Amino acid sequence: MQLNLDPRKVLSHPIVYTTYQKIVGGYRARKLFVENNVKIKPGQKILDIGCGPGDILEFLPDVDYTGIDLDENYIAQAKKKYGQKGHFKCAGVDGLDLKNNNTFDIVISAGVLHHLTDEQCFNLFKIAVKALKPNGRFISFDGCYIPNQNKISEYFLKKDRGQYVRNQAEYERLSKTYFNSVKSTIDESYFYIPYTSIIMDCKNN
Repeated sequence: MQLNLDPRKVLSHPIVYTTYQKIVGGYRARKLFVENNVKIKPGQKILDIGCGPGDILEFLPDVDYTGIDLDENYIAQAKKKYGQKGHFKCAGVDGLDLKNNNTFDIVISAGVLHHLTDEQCFNLFKIAVKALKPNGRFISFDGCYIPNQNKISEYFLKKDRGQYVRNQAEYERLSKTYFNSVKSTIDESYFYIPYTSIIMDCKNN
């Protein structure tokens, strides 16, 4: 009997996803992402677009945290595990309406852009711009194609659940549509496995 098991469907289960992330270094990557890139201070207000099961809260200080995600199972798990640390809402980037604009110090989107079409990315950026305070920062973290890429890294990116993995120039082109200051960094050290990431730090001066 042939067993047809699609790992991308299996990973949609929040507990399986969290376990997989721990194995490949996703927890380590989140920790380094928070420490090296987000650099949020206690008491600041943060919006996490595509928060998944909310595991990034393991590495954040005491902040005013709001997480949104399209997956009901992820949000249910986030509320169960981190309900005392943040606010969670099941919503996608298409048609999301924030009640209060210009109130967040930082908007993050970790592992999301490579799941979105260009138009959906624009919707996400619109939300981020509306959400951010003046001089607030939008910070993203995604898989990225680069020249002469490690073959294992390239393999993992091609097998990723996200169907829109881009190169550095393409990610920057999209973000510069809504932000006039975009700084991107390529990193291959955050995970335990070979994996190429792009971190973008964006704002409007």
